[in-house]
Amino acid sequence: MLTKDQNDLICRTGPGTPGGDWFRRYWQPIAMSNDINPDGQPKGIRILSEDLVLFRDDQGRPGLVGLHCSHRLTSLAYGRVEDGGIRCPFHGWLYDVEGRCLDQPAEPEGSTFKDRVKHLAYPCQELGGLIFTYMGPPDQQPLLPRYEVLVREDGTRWQSWYTIDSNYLQNVEGALDTVHFAYLHQNNWSKVKAKLRAMPKPALEWKEREYGIWQKSILPNVQAGLCFTMYSYFFFPAGFLRVQEETAGVGGVKKYLSWYVPIDDEHCIRWQTAFAPSEEFQEPYSWPPDGENVHPRAKDDYGRDYYDADSIPGILPVGATFRSEDTMVNESQGPIAERWHERLGEQDHVLMAQRLMMIKAVKDVQAGKDPKHIFRDPEQNQIVYIRGMEEMELV
Repeated sequence: MLTKDQNDLICRTGPGTPGGDWFRRYWQPIAMSNDINPDGQPKGIRILSEDLVLFRDDQGRPGLVGLHCSHRLTSLAYGRVEDGGIRCPFHGWLYDVEGRCLDQPAEPEGSTFKDRVKHLAYPCQELGGLIFTYMGPPDQQPLLPRYEVLVREDGTRWQSWYTIDSNYLQNVEGALDTVHFAYLHQNNWSKVKAKLRAMPKPALEWKEREYGIWQKSILPNVQAGLCFTMYSYFFFPAGFLRVQEETAGVGGVKKYLSWYVPIDDEHCIRWQTAFAPSEEFQEPYSWPPDGENVHPRAKDDYGRDYYDADSIPGILPVGATFRSEDTMVNESQGPIAERWHERLGEQDHVLMAQRLMMIKAVKDVQAGKDPKHIFRDPEQNQIVYIRGMEEMELV
C-alpha cells in the first residue's frame, strides 16, 4: 500500500504540484481532430485542473489558450474565431494560437499595449486523428511519440473517449489489473462460478521496460473452457495498451491504446485509439463510429439489474454495460482512492511496482532529470512500438 503522502504525490496533478510538474513533461491528448473546424465554435476544456479553450484558426492550426481573457477575465469559450485567432466577446481583444494579442480595437490608434500582452497558450500537434498538447516548460518540450496505432496505415482505426468521475490513477490501475476480467466481466455467474474455481487461476508475468511495464496475462475463459493470453502494457505517464485476439486461439489480433488524462484530481477522461491490422482479417475490420463511448453511469446505477443480470454486481458484461462495470469499480473507490487502507494480494505486485515507478518519475523531475518514456531523438521516434517479442505482439 501507499502512505497518504505518497498517494497525494502521484494523484494530485494541478499546477505547481509535484505530480502536476511530472504530468506536464508529456504530451496529452485533449480532443479528436474533427471536434474543431477552422473558424468554428471554440470549445472550453479542463485538463490538469486548468481551464482552457480549444479552437482552430483560419489556417487550420489548433490552438489551446487560457479560458479567461487577459483583459477582464471573460470566458473566451464565448468568443469568435476569426482574423487569425480567437476574439473575446467583451471588448474584442484577439489572440492567436501562440497567445499573442493581435488586436485591441478600443485602444488608441498607435497604441503598442497589445504587444506587451502575452496570453497563456500551450502548443498543440495532431497525430492519428487526435489533438495533443504540451503544458510543461518550453525548454523541456519532448517529441510527440509516434505510436504505431496512430501512424500505421496497414489497417483500420477507431477513436473513442469518455469522462470518468474519479482520479486518473485508479482507472489506469484498473486497466493494468487484468485479473478482474475473469470475475467482474463474467456472465452467467451463478452457473459458471464452480467451473471457474476448478480452472487454473490467473497467471501474470511482468517486467519493467523503458516505457513502463510489460505484462503477459493467462486468464481463464470459463465460457470457452480454456485459458487465453492477453498482453498489456503500462506506459508513462498514465497510458495503457491491450493486445489480444478477437476470438481466443483463433486470431484477429487488435490493439487498444488508451490515455487516462486528468481533468482535475477527481475526474479524468479516457482517450482510446484502437487498431486492427489488415493481415489479421479477411476484410478490413469495421469499427463502430468514432466518438464518445456512451454507457450507463452512476446516475443510472450503472445499468444494474441485481435480480435478473447474472453477474457478481448485477450488471451485464455485454454491450454498453460492459464498460459500465469498469466505470463502477473505479468510481466506487471514491474520488481519490485512499490506498493506505488497501490490503494487497499476490496478484497485486504489478500495481505496487507501477506506483513506485511513478513516485520515482516524480522525484526524477524534481531532481531536474527526464522521467521515463521521453523522446528527444527523431530517429527513435519514427514509429514507437510498445511491445515485447512474442508472436502476437509483433502483429
